[in-house]
Amino acid sequence: MENVKNVKNVKRNWGSIEVDENGKVIGASADFYEHFTIIPTDLIGEPIAKVIHTSTNNSLKNPDKKHVFPGVISGHSCFIRTIRKESITIYNVIIRQEELEYADLVYYANSLDRHKAKKKAGIQSRYGFEEIVGKSQAIERIKELAARIATSSSTVLLTGETGTGKELFAQAIHGLSTRKSHPFVPVNCAAIPDELFESEIFGYEAGAFSGAKKEGKPGKIELAQNGTLFLDEISELPYQAQGKLLRVLQEREVERLGGTGSKNVDIRIIAATNRDLKTLIQEGKFRQDLYYRLYVFELKIPSLRERPEDILPLAYYFIDYFNNKLGCNVSEIEPKLQEWLSNYSWPGNVREFKAIIERGMNIVEGRTLTLDSLYFTPNLTLQDEVEKLEISYSSSLDEVVGKAEISAIQRALTESDGDRSLAAQKLKIHIASLYRKIAKYKLK
Repeated sequence: MENVKNVKNVKRNWGSIEVDENGKVIGASADFYEHFTIIPTDLIGEPIAKVIHTSTNNSLKNPDKKHVFPGVISGHSCFIRTIRKESITIYNVIIRQEELEYADLVYYANSLDRHKAKKKAGIQSRYGFEEIVGKSQAIERIKELAARIATSSSTVLLTGETGTGKELFAQAIHGLSTRKSHPFVPVNCAAIPDELFESEIFGYEAGAFSGAKKEGKPGKIELAQNGTLFLDEISELPYQAQGKLLRVLQEREVERLGGTGSKNVDIRIIAATNRDLKTLIQEGKFRQDLYYRLYVFELKIPSLRERPEDILPLAYYFIDYFNNKLGCNVSEIEPKLQEWLSNYSWPGNVREFKAIIERGMNIVEGRTLTLDSLYFTPNLTLQDEVEKLEISYSSSLDEVVGKAEISAIQRALTESDGDRSLAAQKLKIHIASLYRKIAKYKLK
């Protein structure tokens, strides 16, 4: 979001160049000559490839489609948009590197194309199956099954450990479905306070409660009309709201808080959880009838431990990503680090994996990522941390995660002098989630 804020007030045009059907420059705007300190005699008649230097040569050879691409003009890194008018192609320089850092520049260009696609088709999902990295049998099997399910409108339940990429799968399923031109609306059930949950999900009518908007407000279900509603961490859904959600699934209608009638809705629900819903049913925390409504298709996303052959390809994928984002030039992983990456148990899965690679890419020197690049503290390497952690792995994963959460919460509360709002900010979770975890672990 920070990138979006950074580009709101930038100059929208640094001038334009006109090129004929043979790829020769026939003119340019006055502001182009001014901003790039070029005189007409040095420009007119030159091949466009001599004026704009780019690695994406097709952008110059086949400029029929309106799109954005990166290029260098007179030593300035820019993004250029092409517009085709009969036999003339216009190259508009829409932004120069002086306005943004390189990572933001890349983000800006990508966001332009994403925004254009969304505006045209109303798409809100960002990922497809091609962005789920891995060629192992485990991941290929689940991708194939998810792709087959995508064409249906039936409810899908995504299960698996934290950090395995459940939302990525949800968006990919939506993007391959017949609903792909309609909204994908994600909801993190753990991040909405219990007292606000029903109004956020089901909406409310005018005057439904003190502080309600006078015109009322549609809920997430209505916003997902004809599209997909993704309920992440559905295990955290308040028990009372579970009954109302069940009615939506059964009757395909929603009633706003304070309303007197129901509205028909046509949505697909994809739910996700990293907890065992059957155990929660036995504990009286999750409705059995809702579980069976969700359990039409269950897709269990494999953990990183179950697909070790994907670890190194995934590492190079993230290295390429952070090379672009951070301006690095890493091309190799030392054998010692390769061995460690392959042998580590990855309790946080792909989310943890990405964070570890990002850590190293921020402090790497040269073209090789090494184990020594991955420091937790100046005097403690990641290897030391791992060895210390793995001593406790005789416990179950839930116990290990619980101990880690307790430690993190206690440290955040101490550093915040007991201020829970500030502690939640430090932990990067919603205040309601912090209160739930404090109650869960019986912390003071």
